[in-house]
Amino acid sequence: MNRNNRTQRIVLIDDSAEDRARLRAALLKGAPWRRYQFREADNGVDGLELCRPDPDWPIDCIITDVQMPRMSGLDILRQLKNEEQDFLPVPVIVLTGTSTAEDEASEALALGAQDYITKDGIHYTTVFRSIDNAIERHAMLQQLRRSERAAEAANRAKSALIGNISHEIRTPMTAVLGLSEVLLSEDIPDQHRPLLRMIRDNGAYLVEIVNDLLDLSKIEAGMLEIEPEPILLNDFLEDLISLMQVRAEENKTRLQLTRNDLPDAIQTDSVRLRQILLNLISNAIKFTPDGQVELSVSRGDTESPSLRFSVKDSGCGIPVEDQEAIFHPFTQSGQTGSRRVAGTGLGLSICRRLCDAMRGQISLESTVGEGSVFTVLLPLTEASADDVKKVTLESPSRTVEEILAGCHVLVAEDTPATQVLIQHFIQKEGGSITLVNDGQELVDEVAANPDRYQVIVSDVQMPVLNGLEATRKIRDLGCTTPIIILTADALAETREIAMVSGANEVVTKPIHRELFLSRIAVLCEQNEC
Repeated sequence: MNRNNRTQRIVLIDDSAEDRARLRAALLKGAPWRRYQFREADNGVDGLELCRPDPDWPIDCIITDVQMPRMSGLDILRQLKNEEQDFLPVPVIVLTGTSTAEDEASEALALGAQDYITKDGIHYTTVFRSIDNAIERHAMLQQLRRSERAAEAANRAKSALIGNISHEIRTPMTAVLGLSEVLLSEDIPDQHRPLLRMIRDNGAYLVEIVNDLLDLSKIEAGMLEIEPEPILLNDFLEDLISLMQVRAEENKTRLQLTRNDLPDAIQTDSVRLRQILLNLISNAIKFTPDGQVELSVSRGDTESPSLRFSVKDSGCGIPVEDQEAIFHPFTQSGQTGSRRVAGTGLGLSICRRLCDAMRGQISLESTVGEGSVFTVLLPLTEASADDVKKVTLESPSRTVEEILAGCHVLVAEDTPATQVLIQHFIQKEGGSITLVNDGQELVDEVAANPDRYQVIVSDVQMPVLNGLEATRKIRDLGCTTPIIILTADALAETREIAMVSGANEVVTKPIHRELFLSRIAVLCEQNEC
């Protein structure tokens, strides 16, 4: 049936029989090709009852007066919205008097009404159009809300997927990387060392790929958070170059740092800035064997304060036709049927999106055969050295070995390989360890021996009771023993939830041996181990 010819079911609520008659007449005269069915009430209470869902008489539109006995039209709107929680179940048009039309109309629209008609504006040429428009707008609103809910559900699902993928890959990689380091620290035959290094390095490369994929997923899901903190800029840059120096030497690339007129401390997201610069420097080294890569940092020549980071290489250069495409996901310059270089093609795409999130920009200048210059321009917020000291992680006052020699650590971890790794880390430094396999065993052990342990380490994802629930239960017992939460996911909210649950520290897998042991040592010292 043609939409314009179908029956429209209208609820009329008005204490004036004359006004209801005028509305009916206007509709019948204005759209004679359409059939109408009406249900009517002369007060708000009865009118609200007519608005209840009826599968045999689905309502197309409600027209209600504002001023009525027993219940006003605005109260009807409030009742309908309360029941629906989100938006009105059917389109509503309110009738208002001419003297107070503006105030009443504004309040009605705020409550979800689609339109309003003044009583002196009831005319056959406009009323039926007002109803059609209200019905159409309400349908569009419903579709929009459904789309929003679907998008929110998709984001929640994507968030869960990111966490699960991260956990399922990072957990075994913790064992691969950690146990490789353990074996390399032992007295093993020289012919085995290159093989172990290959296992370690390829495992680390796999973690980098996973990190890139997770970062891209977080960005696309709108989950990326920029968290500025004060840092000492020169120390940050020197650490960065030191970290990349080994890779540069392996590729026979000369790596240098130049600085000009830099502030001592700045406020920035150091994790994301490091990620951007490491990616650019790593790419430059990869494409510049036997060449030179330079990171230069200076103040930007922009109207507002800014910092300019330029990574210049003497490598092969990038063709003009590829210079925009390489910032797209999964794209590399000079792609052909044969594989030229390792990588997913995600790094530069993530760099651009991180720069956008940090209110900056990234640009490229390149000539084939002469090299490339990637420039990152970020807003500059200066900080003080005192600000940096406030957020710097506390270090142990003695060596880790001296502190851990008197520490007894309780560890909850359900993965046998990770148990072996953590046990080796702690015992090699002289500490003692008790292992449990799930969160409930952890709570039971703390309840039975509340004063035995100086530090508790708990994984997040475990059977029976997860690490966060176990942490809350331990705190409910009145236990104040420091707790370190281990997590294999990459979500910022996990850290926040862990801290709210009562954790003292959060360590991300794969476990970095020195950082992990340092955190245990600091907490042991604080707990008067």
